[in-house]
Amino acid sequence: MLNDVDYLKQFFEPESIAILGASSDTTKPSSKPHVSLIKRGYKGKIYPVNPNYNEIFGHKCYPSLADIPGKVDLVIISIPAQGVYAALEQCIAKGVCAAVIFSSGFAEIGLEGRLLQEKITALAKESGIRLCGPNSVGLINTINGVMASFAHIVDIPDVASKSVGFVTQSGAYGVLIYAEALANGVGFNYFVSVGNEADTEFADFLEYMIHDSATKLVGGYLEGARDGAKLRRVAEKAAKLQKPIMIMKVGRSKVGAKAASSHTGSLAGVDQIYDGFFKQTGIIRIDGYEELIAFAPFTSAGRLPQGKNVAILSISGGIGVTLADACEGLGLTLPMLKESTMAKMKEVLPFFASAQNPIDMTGKYMTHPHILLTCLNALLEDDSIDIIFANFELFEPYGVEIARGIIDIYNSTSKTIVLNPWVYPGTDEGEGVRELRRAGLPVFFNPTLTVRALAQMADYAEFLRKRKNREYQIPVTTRGERSKVELNDLEGVLSEGISKNLLASYGIPVTKESLAQNEDEAASMAGQIGYPVVLKVDSPDIPHKTEANALKLNLSTEEEVRRAYKIVLQNAKKHKPDARINGVLVQEMLSEGIEVIIGVTRDKVFGPTIMFGLGGIYVEVLKDVSFRVAPLSPGDALDMIKEIKGFELLKGVRGKPSADLDALVDVIMKVSAMVTELKDQVEELDINPLIVYPAKMGVKAADAMVVLRSS
Repeated sequence: MLNDVDYLKQFFEPESIAILGASSDTTKPSSKPHVSLIKRGYKGKIYPVNPNYNEIFGHKCYPSLADIPGKVDLVIISIPAQGVYAALEQCIAKGVCAAVIFSSGFAEIGLEGRLLQEKITALAKESGIRLCGPNSVGLINTINGVMASFAHIVDIPDVASKSVGFVTQSGAYGVLIYAEALANGVGFNYFVSVGNEADTEFADFLEYMIHDSATKLVGGYLEGARDGAKLRRVAEKAAKLQKPIMIMKVGRSKVGAKAASSHTGSLAGVDQIYDGFFKQTGIIRIDGYEELIAFAPFTSAGRLPQGKNVAILSISGGIGVTLADACEGLGLTLPMLKESTMAKMKEVLPFFASAQNPIDMTGKYMTHPHILLTCLNALLEDDSIDIIFANFELFEPYGVEIARGIIDIYNSTSKTIVLNPWVYPGTDEGEGVRELRRAGLPVFFNPTLTVRALAQMADYAEFLRKRKNREYQIPVTTRGERSKVELNDLEGVLSEGISKNLLASYGIPVTKESLAQNEDEAASMAGQIGYPVVLKVDSPDIPHKTEANALKLNLSTEEEVRRAYKIVLQNAKKHKPDARINGVLVQEMLSEGIEVIIGVTRDKVFGPTIMFGLGGIYVEVLKDVSFRVAPLSPGDALDMIKEIKGFELLKGVRGKPSADLDALVDVIMKVSAMVTELKDQVEELDINPLIVYPAKMGVKAADAMVVLRSS
């Protein structure tokens, strides 16, 4: 049985292609793929289909698909939208496995088009034919000349090195990115415009490309994923194959938040969730296509940094300092070099040069270019350095000689060496630079973009190393015989008492508490729990009790409890006269600790998504939070804790002990297990505040609210 990747081969490796709506008018989209297939030397059979022609561009033209003798693997459909459904029926009758649909006029135009698109989606699912589009610019495979696209890309000069696959949700912008990459010497194996994604989607084509051995880097332009779980599976496969995925996810400026009962629901902007998801899965998020172009030489060289310690070697002190600032701003470090390393470099550097990191070779390099080779060799022997960033000139008469010396050094080590030769605008790059390129070394020309690409590669390498550790394995959990709260008859906002019962059934520590229906019960319960206590109204209609003044803290006597009981009920009824009130919760008064929030929101793409941040009022004022998509590994949980700026408080400042991070990770993991199991039932959840005590002293939920999906 064919898997999804095998089915997609028909798009990229067809032995025959039919063009439905073919034309001899080269200004029309329907003629472009025909011309491109010929120009790029496609070896398979080409069948133009149009009853108005006998022949197009030297190929016999057929009145219909049924008239074509023999098998057709791929059909390109370039006809008005209203005829697409019938055309697909013809494809199915002919036994066609895949179709690329250029035609517009579907979901992008409104209700009528959406209904038409839903029809072709249903047809594809029933029959098994795979569709790319509609409203697609098409797809190409530059290795075998499959040019199933009407984009003006066939006349762009190609490059020999092709190792990038690219998927885009914007056709025209994707074509521009393709052209810019070629202009900068970066070749694409594959290019796919997914259009409206009536059948195949963005993640499907990513998966095909990561399984292609010749493709070293997969990139994409993404406006929004259709299936978060599928994208996660693809990212996990890519990580196992050590194949980077770089995605330009647009929409940072959209608010993306909704009106919600919980803090998490109101803070969970769509972009923040994508950001957390990318960090969790190792997808490299980029702001512009220039970053993809800058990153590509690293993947072609096939060498991952072993750490983040960088030595900068430059012929300009100014550039060296600029690069040092850029490195440290992006999480790379410039350590002190060993004395022995500096001593070796000082033997060839002039007295006015600097052998400290960043190293300034000064203008003496112009007359003594072998300084570069000596310094490179010295840095190779320094085990405190993971990455060498060399910025230099490489002009004749010594360009080729020095380039060959660099190649020998590069091939003698496993360290990452980044080469940034100077090429002045409008001048030839020189034979020395071409020598480096031919040898497959990572050569870059924009130092600022190079540092960013280097930081991304170092982060990616660190991600891969971390993922090998046990703490990044997602545990398989079963509830077994644990106590279970019956949720079948509940919906909407749950009261604090019921919410905490649910949390407790998953092993999450909550306050000792009981629900009182009168003053006497409240007083008795307070005595059993032990003073001091807290009294709160328990109502699903009053989730934020502080705003209603429906809670009283630090009550130390029976008299205070009785008085507080009356006040809490009075204030609750005054705040919301029609509120459903279950009673008054009598809780233990927790001792002081660090307040954090753990929340959940159900994202429409990714499902249950977990938030962490400082709790109490800080979450509203500072909005210092991180997100990850459930289910989590313990490593994911710790990463999201360390990610917030407030982590310094949890580490312990000004003599205060560090917080119990193990217990905090444990609660996040239990929340992950709960929402993974309950899945679509939990709309939102807030544990706020969760009180975190010093190491080995645990955590406890002081307040909680769960929102279940309404039927």
